[in-house]
Amino acid sequence: MAPPPAPKIIFGTAGIATYDDETITSMLEVLKTHNVGILDTASIYSQSEITLKKYNAPKNFEINTKAPGFKQGALSKQGILQGLEKSLEDLGVDGVDLYYFHSPDPATPIEESLSAIREAYAAGKFKRFGLSNFLPADVQKIHEIQKAANSVLPTVFQGNYNPVSRHIEEDLFPLLRKLNISFYAYSPIAGGFLVKDAAAIRSQDVEGRFGAKTGSANLYATIYGKESLLGALEEWGDIAREAGVSKAALAYRWVSYHSALRPGLGDGIIVGARKMGQLEETLVAIQAGPLDKVTAEKAGAVWSKVKAEAPRDNWNSFGAIS
Repeated sequence: MAPPPAPKIIFGTAGIATYDDETITSMLEVLKTHNVGILDTASIYSQSEITLKKYNAPKNFEINTKAPGFKQGALSKQGILQGLEKSLEDLGVDGVDLYYFHSPDPATPIEESLSAIREAYAAGKFKRFGLSNFLPADVQKIHEIQKAANSVLPTVFQGNYNPVSRHIEEDLFPLLRKLNISFYAYSPIAGGFLVKDAAAIRSQDVEGRFGAKTGSANLYATIYGKESLLGALEEWGDIAREAGVSKAALAYRWVSYHSALRPGLGDGIIVGARKMGQLEETLVAIQAGPLDKVTAEKAGAVWSKVKAEAPRDNWNSFGAIS
C-alpha cells in the first residue's frame, strides 16, 4: 500500500534577510530539488521581500505575502493598498499568487479592509485571498461579505497548528471545510519550542527566540512558557527518543500525517530553517512518511495535558493583548 500523501510544503522566509549569501543560494536550490515551489513572506518580515527579489526567487517560486499586520490601523484601505504596492515593488513583481490579511485589525471596520481587497484583486495584484490569525466568526463574516459582493473569496487560512496548539480543530477546521478553505499550518514545531530543552527555557539559558535577550522572547515566553507546556516538552523528548527520531521530526511527521490536515483539500505545512542542515533534515523527515501507530498515538496524547493553557495563535494569544 502506498503511503498517504504529504501536505504541500511551503518555505517560510521570515528570517531570510539575516542569512548569508551561500546559505540563501543553497536553500533555494535544495527547495527546488525537493519540489518545494512556494515561499511564504510578509510585509512585516524585515527585508524578506527585498531579499527574495535579490535572489530572483519570484521568478522561480510561487510567492505568498501578507498585508501589514499586528498594529492598529494596519488594515485600513490606504494601509492595505499602500502595503501591497510596497510588497510588489520590493518583490519586483506585478502581482503575487496569494495575499493574506496577516492579523485582525480591531481599529478598522472589516468592510473597509475588504473594499481594498476587491480593488486590488480587480486590478490583478493577486490571484488568491487568504486569512491568518482570525477567529472563526470573523472568517464566516468575511466570506459572507465577499460572497455578497461577488468578489474573491478567502480560499486559504494560515494558522498556528502543532501538537501543543490544537484548539482550532474544534471550531475553525469544521468551518474551513464547509467554506472550501484550505489550511496552511505555521509553527509546526511551535516556533521551535518542541525542539528545545525545558530546563534551559526555565532558566532562559537558551539561544534564539526563546532566549532572554531576543526581540521575540516576550511573545514566545508568554504563549509557551506555562509549566504544563514545559512538562509536555519533557515528555515530547522521551517520545522522540523511544521512537529513534529527533524532536523536530516527530512534530513535522505528526502534523503532516496524523493531524487534521488533509492534502486532498489543498492543506499545507509551512517550514522554516536558519541553517542549511536544518532545512535538509526537515524535508527528509517529512518525506519519510507517517510515524508508527504507537508513536503517533503518544504524540497526539500530549495535547490533553496542555489544552487548558495552550496558545491559539500569535495574535489571539499575544498580539491582541500586548
